[in-house]
Amino acid sequence: MPRPEIGKWGRRFPAQILSLVAFNGYFWRGGGKYLCLPVLNCYACPIGTVACPIGSLTAFALARRIPFYILGFLGLIGLAVGRAFCGWTCPFGFFQDLLYRIRSFKFRLPRAANALKYALLVVLALGLPLILAGGKRAGSEERITSEQSGALDYCSLVCPVGTLEGGVPVLAASAEVRAQASWRTWSKIGIAAAILGLAVVARRSFCRALCPLGALMALTSRVSVTQLHTEDKLCTRCMRCVKVCPTVARHLPFKEFRTEAGAECVLCLDCVRNCPEKGALSARFAGKTISVSEGKSRE
Repeated sequence: MPRPEIGKWGRRFPAQILSLVAFNGYFWRGGGKYLCLPVLNCYACPIGTVACPIGSLTAFALARRIPFYILGFLGLIGLAVGRAFCGWTCPFGFFQDLLYRIRSFKFRLPRAANALKYALLVVLALGLPLILAGGKRAGSEERITSEQSGALDYCSLVCPVGTLEGGVPVLAASAEVRAQASWRTWSKIGIAAAILGLAVVARRSFCRALCPLGALMALTSRVSVTQLHTEDKLCTRCMRCVKVCPTVARHLPFKEFRTEAGAECVLCLDCVRNCPEKGALSARFAGKTISVSEGKSRE
């Protein structure tokens, strides 16, 4: 079977390795839980070193409080670099990149699938926790971590990261825990298995369709000061930038599009690294070029 069109990984690979270690360091987790970075990392799992934005937002929704710090900090990051954290530092994004390199049948999710993550953000990460478990009733803040409570939120029902980082290792290590696991635990493992399988055949499928954090960061990606730029006189319309885009965000490089890429762009710069024309495609921060296509070299 021919190799899938994934292009050159470039400097992103070592950055993702470093982030994987930094955000999943059991021995230096400590105070990092106060730092809420836009990477999907399990808030409750002992190996996680930073707070998960989705888990944190849900916790605030349970208490019916406004998370000024979280929204403000993530908003500033989004305005500065859009969804670059998704492309360069998110551990689960890196895991998906690895899975997609497995030789298998490949296909692309339809663009309509992008809308699902927004529904998950509104309904499971914010809406249901706010409606069903909010307020200052005794113990409401702890319901997010209790299966017996019947909590209906993204972390309790769907999130594959918590399942892989916390649930699966504990179940594998203890027969007693396996015997007491509820149907919710096994259903999350089934969901995680399905998500991993989908990531093998559809590139960054979780990022595109099922990640509420991606939905949250996408709200600022189009107005970020970091954007792609095409030099019309140098671009040959070969469409390689479109073919290697992991999230199907890259627009056809013609002037009728108001933006170079849609809200799904994770600024991985695969398009820039794989552009066959020197200087035709670049990434710019506040108008200053930070990366530019170098020419014909390919993997």
